[in-house]
Formats: sequence, structure tokens, C-alpha cells
Amino acid sequence: MGAEIDDEFQEHVDDTEAEAALQRLLADQRFKTADRQKAILTYLVAQRIKDEEVKAYAIAVDVLGRPSNFDSSIDPIVRIEISRLRSTLESFYVAFGEDHDIWISVKKGKYIACFARNTANAPHHRKADEIALGHTIRRNPYQPENTPPKRRLMFAGLMVSVLAAIATLSIYSYAQRPVISTKPVVYVTVDAANPQQAGEASQVRDGLLTALTQFQTIIVAQPAYASVRTNAADRRYSVQLKYYSDLDERSVWWQVTENASGNLLMSGLEKVETAGKSEAVARQEIVASLAKRIAASRGVINSIKLNAAQDSVGNDCVVRAEYALEVRGSLEAAANCLERTVRLMPHDSDANAVLARILLAPAGRATPPEVADRALRLAQDAVARAPFSDRAQLALMAAQAAGGSLEAAIEAGNRAVALNPNSPDSLAALGGLLYSAGYTSAGLAMAKEASAETDIVPRCAMVVLALDAFRDARYSEALLWTERVTGRSSLTSVIRAAALGELGSEQAPGSVTDGGIDAAAFKRTVDAVGLPPDLVTMLERGVIKAGADLEPVGSIAR
Repeated sequence: MGAEIDDEFQEHVDDTEAEAALQRLLADQRFKTADRQKAILTYLVAQRIKDEEVKAYAIAVDVLGRPSNFDSSIDPIVRIEISRLRSTLESFYVAFGEDHDIWISVKKGKYIACFARNTANAPHHRKADEIALGHTIRRNPYQPENTPPKRRLMFAGLMVSVLAAIATLSIYSYAQRPVISTKPVVYVTVDAANPQQAGEASQVRDGLLTALTQFQTIIVAQPAYASVRTNAADRRYSVQLKYYSDLDERSVWWQVTENASGNLLMSGLEKVETAGKSEAVARQEIVASLAKRIAASRGVINSIKLNAAQDSVGNDCVVRAEYALEVRGSLEAAANCLERTVRLMPHDSDANAVLARILLAPAGRATPPEVADRALRLAQDAVARAPFSDRAQLALMAAQAAGGSLEAAIEAGNRAVALNPNSPDSLAALGGLLYSAGYTSAGLAMAKEASAETDIVPRCAMVVLALDAFRDARYSEALLWTERVTGRSSLTSVIRAAALGELGSEQAPGSVTDGGIDAAAFKRTVDAVGLPPDLVTMLERGVIKAGADLEPVGSIAR
């Protein structure tokens, strides 16, 4: 270990002992702290053993998954997490330090892991309650000073009883505590099939790492730390890519494996034609395609996590809720899971953001004021805690739209797209808002962009494409888009019935019955989305032709 740490006990702890101390600490069920803080501690210890200096930028990018343009002067996340970690370590060792022969601390003012040997049973060293933490001598507050022997024995007996009761309650509470899942950690390696193309492969790797961190659905870490153990519950995946460069084509073969089992989970091949394109444009296209494939809300990693235990909370709830929003699954179950997560982790920006969207999903712009107000508070809290998260900005966009602040909502949507230009979900959501607000050309362009180069077109994009086809009297195309939407909603039911009505299909009456379309339901649907009046009139005419029991066109009060 390096000599720059002036901890007087440092010389007695070698690298092997330091790594063992870390693993014992992480395995101790009494050491309760967020998984991201455990990951930071693991990273600091690994760097300490390698005798490498650590900067806030490295922690933010390598451990916390922040984008490569991270600026610690704007985003204080590293300082906040280090402060929490330092306090957690000190509290833990005060309470349970006697069970650990080596104590770990984080040096104040620096990102350095320090080690101090617990010498309670060694007569030639200081006792355990005098171990230095952060260069401050701390006496164990549970041991009274200058107490007569008999009173010390009585005190010790009392403390044993108290600690036994606390331990029993802790074990019970721990057993009842749900599994709190965290974002998956992903390690990316890119190799060139031809050594002469190593430079190109390196540029693809750098671009891909930046694109992946912009999604913020995963934590991107350096492959060098793939072998460092943190928590048995952590989910870690390795993404291996091989880059091929031909005269008129660039391609990348990829595979995703689970680190714990070594099982191959998925593989594929991405290709980009280079004719008429610069090298930079071709690289950007393949990077965008790979990033969406790996890290999008319905990409490879999150699709794997959908199969996680249904009783877990945390990031698994966020993933399941986003899936429910897309396929109109059980929004109630998603809301319940997120509510539990927010109660356990009130500062989790992702949970707050997605909960806001779940609360608004059933009624959209017709959401009751008290629900809309809460959704707005959740979204604002998410943005305050994670200003560079497109998830948070999308939640703010939805909440502001529900409150009637369309201009502010569009600004939030634009920020979401700027933060993650490769996210089809952000493009589709903003496209849907723009289209319904009357900016049909801009909304349609974003919907088309969101549906390009992706196997799974976002729901919002398909709805916009269906509405635009219906507006242009391309009724068969509108019908096809509604059939592609997974999970029927009131709006897709209206579009489908209206298209069948205009086509004079014999299926039209059945679509009205199946969709439960009457005057009240139609009004709720168009009010929730906030569609332009001319489009509302066109849809109204179509569902009447399909057999809906509505008054003549234009009669529904707005």
C-alpha cells in the first residue's frame, strides 16, 4: 500500500488482509447501507490496494454510472455518497467493531480507503475502542470509564441483555425486510476482429460507453472491476463485442453473459451500411443501435430483469412499472411496488419519477387535482435529485402536461431528449405530447425517429403513427398500427373502432362493444390525451359510423 496515508496503524495491514476485511464487512448482515455505497467502498479499496489515486470523476463514471461529461461542481452526488458511507462506517464500528479485526474508514477530504487494526486482544497495541478512524481517537461509548469491577460486571450483563434483545429484533426485521434490488452493473469490452482496426474499435467503445451511461438504467463500470466482489445480491453482466470493418459495412457482434453463472443470455449482430456516410456518422449509428439494444427500457438487460423475483422492490419495481406503462399491464401492482420502494428509499429518483408517471397514466390530463399535485411533487423531487436523468425529466413532462402547463412540459421533454438522444422512449413521449398539442409535424417526426432502427417500437410512437394515418384517411394503416400496440387502451380502442367504421367493416360494431365506447367513455378518452379539436371530430365521426351510441358529430361538450 502507498505511503501517503499517515495512519499509524496502516503499516500493520497488508493487501491480502485489507481485501479480506472488506469481504468480511460486506458479508456482515448488520452492515446496512445502500448497494451503491458498498460499490463505492469496494472501488476505493481496490484502488487503494493498487496504490492509485481516486478522483470524484472516476467514482461518478466508473461506479455510479454518470455520463462522461460529469462535472462534480454541478452534481454533488459523489460528495453526498462518500459522506453517507463515512458516517455509516463509523456508526457500524462503534456498535459492532469488536467482531472485526480490521476497521475500514474513508479519509476525510479525500477519496481514500484507510485501514486500522483492531488490537483489543493484543497487550502491546491500543485497545479496540481506541482505534483511529479518520485520524481521530474514538473511545467506545458503550464502555464506561473508571467504573468499579462489580459495577462493570453489572453493566456488562445489562448490555448483553439489551444487545440480545436488539439482535433478536434486528433478525426479525431483517427477515421481514423485502429484497431491495439495485441497477445492474455492466462491464463492456470491445475488440477488433482485425488488429489494424483497433483504433476504430476503440472509438466505438468510447462512444458506446457514453451512450450507455446516458440511459441511466444500468451502471457501467470498467472491466477491471468485474472480478471484485461486492454483494451476493448484485446483478452483474458482461457485454462483449467484436468490431468488424469492411469496405461498405460496419458490424459488431455482441453477447451478454451473467457474471455469477457465466451463462450466455443473449447475442446478436448489428450492421450499418457506410455508403455515402462518413466514418463518424457510421460509428454513431452503430453506437446508437447497440446502446438501445443493451440499455433501453425494453432492451436486453431490463428484459432479463423482468424475470426477477416479484417480491423485490427498488430497481426491479422501476423496470416492471415501465413495462406496465408500455403494455398497459397492471398499473395498480406497479404503483403498489413503487409505493413500497418510495417508503423504504424516499430519495430514489427513479422510483419517484416512474411512480409519478404511473399515477398519471389512467387519466392523463384529466387526472384529479390531488393526484396530479402529488405526481408533480414526485417528479420535481426526482429532477432535483437527478437533474441529468431523462427518466426524471419525462416524469416532469407528464406531470406538467397533466397540470395544463404545456410549454413547461415541452421544455422538460426537450431536456429529456437532449440528455439521452438515443432513447426511443424519450423521443416517443415527447412526440406524443407535441402531436396532441397541435404540433403535428414535429410530433410525427419524433414518432418516426423513435420507431426507426428498433425491434420494439414505443407505445407512444405507435399511437402517434396510428392517429396521423387516421387523420390522413389511411384507415387500414391506422388499424394496423393499433393492432401492433401491445395491450389495448381506451385511445387505441377508439382509433380502431373509428378506422373500422370509416372502412365500413363488419367488425366495427364488435369493436365498439369490446372497447366499451359510449359518449362518456369517448369524452374521458379524448380529454385524457388532449387531442386537437379537428382530430376529435374525425374520431367521433368514425366511431358513430362503427355503431357507437353518440349524438351527431360535434355535439359532445368539451
